[in-house]
Amino acid sequence: RKIPLFGKLTDHIPPGQFLRYLVVGMWNTFFGFSLYALFTALLTPKVRFGYMYAAVFSNLIAITVAYFGYKLFVFKTHGNYLVEWFRCLLVYGSGMLPGLVLLPLLVEGLHYGFHLQRSGPYVAGALITGLTVIYSFFGHKHFSFRVPDDAAHDAATEMDAPIEDVAEGIVAEDAEDAGTRFE
Repeated sequence: RKIPLFGKLTDHIPPGQFLRYLVVGMWNTFFGFSLYALFTALLTPKVRFGYMYAAVFSNLIAITVAYFGYKLFVFKTHGNYLVEWFRCLLVYGSGMLPGLVLLPLLVEGLHYGFHLQRSGPYVAGALITGLTVIYSFFGHKHFSFRVPDDAAHDAATEMDAPIEDVAEGIVAEDAEDAGTRFE
């Protein structure tokens, strides 16, 4: 038996696709966070707020690695390499911007609230990474690796739904008005 909200979220996902996404995502999260940790360790002694530069550099490399994993093993699309890579950058970039805003706030909060001096940037980076997993799956599924047939079908379905809702609303309003006119 499905949980109603969970069922609505997963009904349109082909079997195995989210699992493949998680496998590629786990590898890429490990890879990307390792790059972040390496760049943070290398840059922090030399540059103020080195963890911010580390976040940008590691994300750009990890996004490219993730792109190939998602394209070849998860969404299995053909062609459109450059277009899909740019879309992938947009999805991750739109998820990265809030992360870059939150990162220094979390690092400082961890410094002052939990006295995590050296480990603050690493813990904050891990927390932000966790938040982007679900956001990026749906972004990639519905934007980066969207199949044109799915796009046309989705657009037609999305356009019909509001019209039906409006029609139902008009009928319901007319019925209410009719009831009040004869009282």
